Amino acid sequence: MFRLLIVDDEPIIVEGLAELFQHLSHLELEVHQAYDGIEALEIAKELRMDIILSDIEMPEMNGIKLQKEVNRLWTRCKFIFLTGYNDFNYIQETTRGGAIDFVLKTEGDKPIIAAVEKAVHSLQEEVSYEQLISSARDQMNIVLPTLQKDYLTELLQREDGDGVNRRSRFQDLAIPLNGDMPVYVVLGRIDEWRADMKNNDRFLFIYSVNNIVEEYFSTSCRIFHMTGEQNRMIWFIQPIMNVESELSMTKKNTHTFLLGTMEAVQTACRQYLKLVCSFVVSSEPYEWEQLSIKFDRLSLLFERGLGLGNEMLLSDERIFNRTRENVRTPVRRIRLLDQYLTQRDRDRFFAHYTEMMEAVGEPEALHAGLSLEIFYDLTAIFISQLNRLELFSVVSDKLNISKLLSIREHNSWKEVTSFFVILANMVFECIGEETEQETNEVVHTIHAYVEANIGGDLTLNRLSGLVFLTPFYVSRLYKMKTGNSISDFITEARIERAKKLLSETHLKIHEVGNAIGYDSASYFTRFFKKITQLTPQEFRDSIKKI
Repeated sequence: MFRLLIVDDEPIIVEGLAELFQHLSHLELEVHQAYDGIEALEIAKELRMDIILSDIEMPEMNGIKLQKEVNRLWTRCKFIFLTGYNDFNYIQETTRGGAIDFVLKTEGDKPIIAAVEKAVHSLQEEVSYEQLISSARDQMNIVLPTLQKDYLTELLQREDGDGVNRRSRFQDLAIPLNGDMPVYVVLGRIDEWRADMKNNDRFLFIYSVNNIVEEYFSTSCRIFHMTGEQNRMIWFIQPIMNVESELSMTKKNTHTFLLGTMEAVQTACRQYLKLVCSFVVSSEPYEWEQLSIKFDRLSLLFERGLGLGNEMLLSDERIFNRTRENVRTPVRRIRLLDQYLTQRDRDRFFAHYTEMMEAVGEPEALHAGLSLEIFYDLTAIFISQLNRLELFSVVSDKLNISKLLSIREHNSWKEVTSFFVILANMVFECIGEETEQETNEVVHTIHAYVEANIGGDLTLNRLSGLVFLTPFYVSRLYKMKTGNSISDFITEARIERAKKLLSETHLKIHEVGNAIGYDSASYFTRFFKKITQLTPQEFRDSIKKI
């Protein structure tokens, strides 16, 4: 949708053209009106203007001066000039200023519509698909490392069964890994920083460690590095297999190779960078679909530690039994539930919640261990969400809130599971009701203002200001809610008020027109007849006969 501002010191022209363009749905224009150059400039200072259809000869500020001032604000704004004079000097001056067209008022509506269509087409060409894609590619190259990290972080946090999408994303993001082959994962951290190091040097040393790793693996592996939480280093590694190595390189041999190489990296970091580092290496390649589960297992080794906890070199071969691992994995991703609540994603919330609770099963002890951890993690998530959404008192009225605050209020894990399902549904419903209520309030505010100010300023800019939203968004929101445009509602309200005044008062025709916002009696007559098929006088006469 583009914004069109119509400017003329003759109200009948402004109002006639405004009505004309408001009903040309194929152009999708947001129409604004001004009755002199100064008023037009004030509107342009508040709102970006795409097209200005302006008279040239106006008092105080003519169209050419207006064009110069507006183009300082909005360089892409297209000017179309209307004039009653076929003056070559005007044409020259407006064209030099960047005007897209010059139309004589005597030519009628068709040339004016054609000029606006030309302006719309010009604006669309400036923001063409090819230009947007080209510009996006340039920007993407700048932010590519961030996009790569975001996508791989997403793979580490959730299961990914869509191999086709993964391959496509790897290609789009220039990730130098094979989306079909499993991947070894190495985690690293710097245990002790150099005493002479400044805080700003931390990332420099992290990338220096990565340079050493890539140097050791560059000839034998595909490798990709990213930095995770708490400056933890993560490497994804895929051995490059040739015919000879495929025959001899077993999982065990590859694991031994990875451990030996990371030991050499550890020594190089201590010797050349004066850094003490720890590394954890996967004992087998992980399928991408299982990466999130396996990564959680690998990460846990850092937390469990071994020996002094510094300069470790560990493998996940020594991890605890898989039964406990399968329970811990969905639990460790409990933070995703908070994300799904924030995004109002009901389906993903309950899918992950069900998976997590089924993995836990029925714990041996309700008031200790894993069940206690899950309960209070969920409590923290919901208290935060209820406070953020200002729903705490609303939920408290409908639900026993003490069940949220203490696990001892529950008799079984099944009861806990059901409670949080009820609470989550309540939050999602409250969010939906709140959104619906806010939309209804916007519509009600607009209706009330139009009814109370039927003869005043009913521009979209004024109405959007009442509800503190942008004009374009208000227009879309109103149509989505009511099925009609705001301009249709204003037209209907004006006609109804005009009928009431014509039938119940002795106001003259031009006074009725003034009362509903039309300064010109002739334009009001045309407007009224177009909607009702009767002139105002004919309508008044028909009422008298009844």
